[in-house]
Amino acid sequence: MSKIKPINTCDIRRKFPEWAKVDRVINGVEIYNMNIFDNIMTFNQDNLDGDAFDYFGTTITYGELPALRDAYARGLKLAGVKAGDVVTLCMPVCIENLMLLFACNLLNTVSNNVNFLFLKNDFKCYTTDKHSEVIVTLDAFLPYFADHLERSGVKKVILMSLDDFLPEDKKGMFLDTSEMPKKMKEIFDIQQITHCLMNLHKIKGVEFIKLDDLRKAGAESDLPLPCGPTDLDRDISYYYTSGTTGKPKCVVYKEYSLNAYVEMHAGLDTRNYVGERNFQSIPLTHMTGERVCAIMPLARGGTLVPRPIYDKKHFARDLAATKCNFVVATASFFLSAVKRGVMGPDALANLTRPASGGEPVTKSEVYKIDKWLRANGCMTRFSMGGGASEEGGATLVTYFMDEKTKTNETGKPLEPYVRLKLVDDNGDPVEENEVPANLHATSPAAADRYLDDPEATAARWYVDENGTKWGVTGDIAVRHADGSYHILGRASDSYVNEKGERVYLFMIEYSLDKNDPILEWEISAFKNDKGGHDVVGQVILDPNCDASKAELVEMLCKKYQLQAIKFYTEFELGEITSKRDYLLLAHDYEGYYAPCDEGHLYYIDYSEDGVTVRTKIRKEEVV
Repeated sequence: MSKIKPINTCDIRRKFPEWAKVDRVINGVEIYNMNIFDNIMTFNQDNLDGDAFDYFGTTITYGELPALRDAYARGLKLAGVKAGDVVTLCMPVCIENLMLLFACNLLNTVSNNVNFLFLKNDFKCYTTDKHSEVIVTLDAFLPYFADHLERSGVKKVILMSLDDFLPEDKKGMFLDTSEMPKKMKEIFDIQQITHCLMNLHKIKGVEFIKLDDLRKAGAESDLPLPCGPTDLDRDISYYYTSGTTGKPKCVVYKEYSLNAYVEMHAGLDTRNYVGERNFQSIPLTHMTGERVCAIMPLARGGTLVPRPIYDKKHFARDLAATKCNFVVATASFFLSAVKRGVMGPDALANLTRPASGGEPVTKSEVYKIDKWLRANGCMTRFSMGGGASEEGGATLVTYFMDEKTKTNETGKPLEPYVRLKLVDDNGDPVEENEVPANLHATSPAAADRYLDDPEATAARWYVDENGTKWGVTGDIAVRHADGSYHILGRASDSYVNEKGERVYLFMIEYSLDKNDPILEWEISAFKNDKGGHDVVGQVILDPNCDASKAELVEMLCKKYQLQAIKFYTEFELGEITSKRDYLLLAHDYEGYYAPCDEGHLYYIDYSEDGVTVRTKIRKEEVV
C-alpha cells in the first residue's frame, strides 16, 4: 500500500518528452501535442515507484504502467485493430478498462464507451450503427447480448474476467454473490455465464479472445507502436448522455479536450497529495468516472482503488476498509450510508475529500451527510461538483467553500479557463445575484458534438460574436455574491400552472427544513382530474423518526403546500446512471396520502392522463 508523500500536487515538477510542445491555446489553456497517457506521465517521472493501482492487493506502479499500456496496445494490433477503428469498451470499474482506454488512444482508434445495459436493450444502436467491429467486455455481461452478435457485423469479442488481476488468494471471490444486490446476482449467475461461454462456438463469424491472453501476447510482441506527437483534432471517444430524459445521445470528444481537462488543473492547489488513495465506484462509461475519478487522480500521482461490483448498502463499509482519502460517489450512496448509521469514531479518519456530483441535494441532506462524516472521523465537509458531461466532465468544481456557510453550493470555478454566465429565457444576460436563470458554460475541455445529430448539436452549443463556443447546460442556477454557483436542478424539472407560469419543483425540494424527519425526498407534479396539477412529495423518512405517518402527511402537506405524500423505504437507482431514478418517480402514480378530516386521510392513485381516484381511509390504516 502506498504511503502518502508530503508533496502537494500543485508543486509537482513535470518532466516532458523532448518532442512535447504547446500546440494551441483555448480559453487561455496551453494544450500540449501529447496523448493523455504521455500527459499523465509528465506528472509522475519522480513517482515511478508509487502505486498507480491497488486492486484488492495487486499493485501496479507508475513505472510499470507504460509496459502494461503497450502490452494491451500490441495485443489489440495482433487482433487486427488499426487506426480509425471504433472499439467498443463495455467493462466494469477495473484496471483493464482504463488501460484499454490508453491503449486505444495510442493506436489512434475511437473508444466507444458503453454500459452493458445499452447493449442489452439496443445493441444495434451502440455497435452496428457506430461501425464497431470489436467489443471488449466482461464475461458476465456477454449473456445479455450474445444473441445479437451473429447478425451485427461484430467480428471480434475480447472477454475479460474479474479474476485476471486478483491476487492468487482472492481469485474466485466474485463467485460469492450472497452480499450482492439482487440485480447484480442476476448478472453474476455462474450457470448463466458458463452456459453462454460453452456455446460460443455456435455463434458464426465472430472470434472470441481472452483479454488476458491478448495482454500476454502483446507483452511478448515487438510490433512497433506510435510514439511522439499526436493529432489533437481527431475523434478519440464516444460517451453517452445518461438517458434520464429520454434516449441517450452519443457525445464525441476530440484529443485536445481530454488534455485540456488535465491542463486546466495543472498547478492548481487542490490540497491533494502524491500517493493519496482514490476509491473508484463510478464506471468509466460516464465522463465523471473517466475524468474526475480516474484521469485526474493519476495526474496527481494518486493510487486508484477500483471496485468493479459496487453496492450502496456496502459503500460506507468498503470506503472505511480501503482507507481511501478521496471518493466521488452519487449522493444516494452517501445518504444510504447515513441511513445505516455510525461505523466508528475513526472509521473514515483517512477520508479527506468526500465528494459527489450529478445529483443536486438539499441543504437538509447535506447537513445530515456532514454530521455522519464527522461522527465517523472525517474532518472534511461533503463537497459537491456539478455540470454536464458535454462541458468536459465537471462544469463546476467545489474544492473549498467557507466552512461557516457551506451547504450545497454546487461549485466555484477555480480554474480561470471555465467561464459561466446566466441568461433568461430570451437569451439576455442575468447580472443580479440570487436570481435563478439558465446556466451556460464555456470550457476548453468541452465535447465536440453529438454524433450524426446536427440539430441536437446546434441546440446544445453556439458560438458568440467573439468566437467563443458556449454550451447550453439545461441547468437552472443562481450566482452567489462570493462568485460561487448553485445548480438548483434541470430546467425540465417543472410544470406550467393554470396561470401559465412555470413552477420549478426543485425550489420546493430546497426549502426542506433540516429539522424535519426526512432523509431524502423528491417533488413531482401529476395531472389531476380538475385540469391542473397536484404537487406531491415522495419521501424517505429519517430512521429516527417516531411520528405517525398520518401526522406527517398533514404536517408536510400544510408546511410545503403539497397535495399528497408517498412514503418509500428507499428510492430505486437507475440501472445505467446509478443515480436516483427520476423517470420512475415522475411516473409513480399510485399510493399517495392526502389530508381529509380529523379521523381520515385520502388514499390517492394518479394516472398519466389525469384520472384521479380518491378513497377515504381511517388514519390508523396508514402504515
